[in-house]
Amino acid sequence: MRDDDVIELQSDGFLRGSPLCPNEQPVRLVRLAPFRIDRYPVTNRQFQRVLEAGLYQNASLWSEAGWAFIQRNRIGRPNYWNDDHWNQPSQPVTGISWWEALAYSHFMGKTLPTEAQWEYAAGFGKRRFPWGDAEPTPEHANYAPGCEPAELNRRSMPVDHYSLNIASSGCRDMAGNLGEWCIDNTSPDYSWDTDGRDPVHLTHENAPHIVRGGSGLHDEDSLRCASRDYYSPTVRDNIVGFRCVSHAP
Repeated sequence: MRDDDVIELQSDGFLRGSPLCPNEQPVRLVRLAPFRIDRYPVTNRQFQRVLEAGLYQNASLWSEAGWAFIQRNRIGRPNYWNDDHWNQPSQPVTGISWWEALAYSHFMGKTLPTEAQWEYAAGFGKRRFPWGDAEPTPEHANYAPGCEPAELNRRSMPVDHYSLNIASSGCRDMAGNLGEWCIDNTSPDYSWDTDGRDPVHLTHENAPHIVRGGSGLHDEDSLRCASRDYYSPTVRDNIVGFRCVSHAP
């Protein structure tokens, strides 16, 4: 696993959404300009380098609201940073707010993926789950069948642990383990998108943001490529991580 491993993608047209849930509709053709997405979620090893470089002390990396949030709450590292169930080098970093994820991505000269970019990277609009249409098993991902985790004192798995959990694009660990922050604000459905070209739904950064991919507390349905969830940008629980994107040259 290389920390700098990125995948370059674009789409002249893929079918975003699904008929399975109202908030995943209408299903429509979406086109995406070239972009680069990290093959893996950001790990604790990667995050530590940026933390040590002064992430939480550099106001220029943060939005006004994000800087106010970490200052007000005296935040200087992720939640669970000292918890050995979550802090191993190759585990995905967790316990970070949307603002922390965005500030890290800014440090790296990147940003967070749009919903459409994330969904395309997961399944190209053709797969139900990142690995295909086969129903998930414990060999595919870290999740909770029926939302009942086997262990209440859970832990995440290394980002390259599941050899079957490989998306259409080659991205790894896009289903289960940890959900992933997207740049978009939440929406009840896709009716706001009337163009289908590089869609992104932005309302206010203090409003809830989309999270994709499910987690170790989510069930099988949440692992679908089209499944959508959302949380307040202040959430720092052990169900969310992130990966970064950038514009392709």
